[in-house]
Amino acid sequence: MFHYTSFVTIILINRYKSFSITIITMSKSPEFSYYKCYLLFCLGFFTLSSCDHSKQGIKQHPPAVKAQLPSVKPEDEVVNLIMNLKEVKHKTAYVKKLSKGKRTLMTYVETPPTSKDPNYWVKVSEDNGESLVAYYTFAVDAKTHRIAYYDDLHDTTISLEEWRKTVSVSDR
Repeated sequence: MFHYTSFVTIILINRYKSFSITIITMSKSPEFSYYKCYLLFCLGFFTLSSCDHSKQGIKQHPPAVKAQLPSVKPEDEVVNLIMNLKEVKHKTAYVKKLSKGKRTLMTYVETPPTSKDPNYWVKVSEDNGESLVAYYTFAVDAKTHRIAYYDDLHDTTISLEEWRKTVSVSDR
């Protein structure tokens, strides 16, 4: 009758897979099975120690990359400049309040810069359901992003600072 005298598991790690071999030794003589177990243990130890432990083939997470903001188009940058003007924010809130949230102002580039005119022409308008009603027109220099207000009554552009000084807050 055989006795289960030892139980040895050898784990071999391949480049892409891992597998194990379980060896159960059975013998009538305990000395013989201990000797066998010792040999199997040594064999397993040398097998594992000779394996390539450099984790080749094991998928690793790529190194953390700093989050990069998507590049902003120049037109979007110019529109954001105009939308962030305090006068535009104030007028937008005013239109929303009067329309009980049904209407708002939209800001868009009407004309991009050309070889003859280096400015983005930006409109701030309200869509009243039938047409766009312009509240403001700004000229933004493509290189310096300097903002000028277009006075349609006098057909001239004036600097933002001058516009703020000469036009009352209620009229802006």
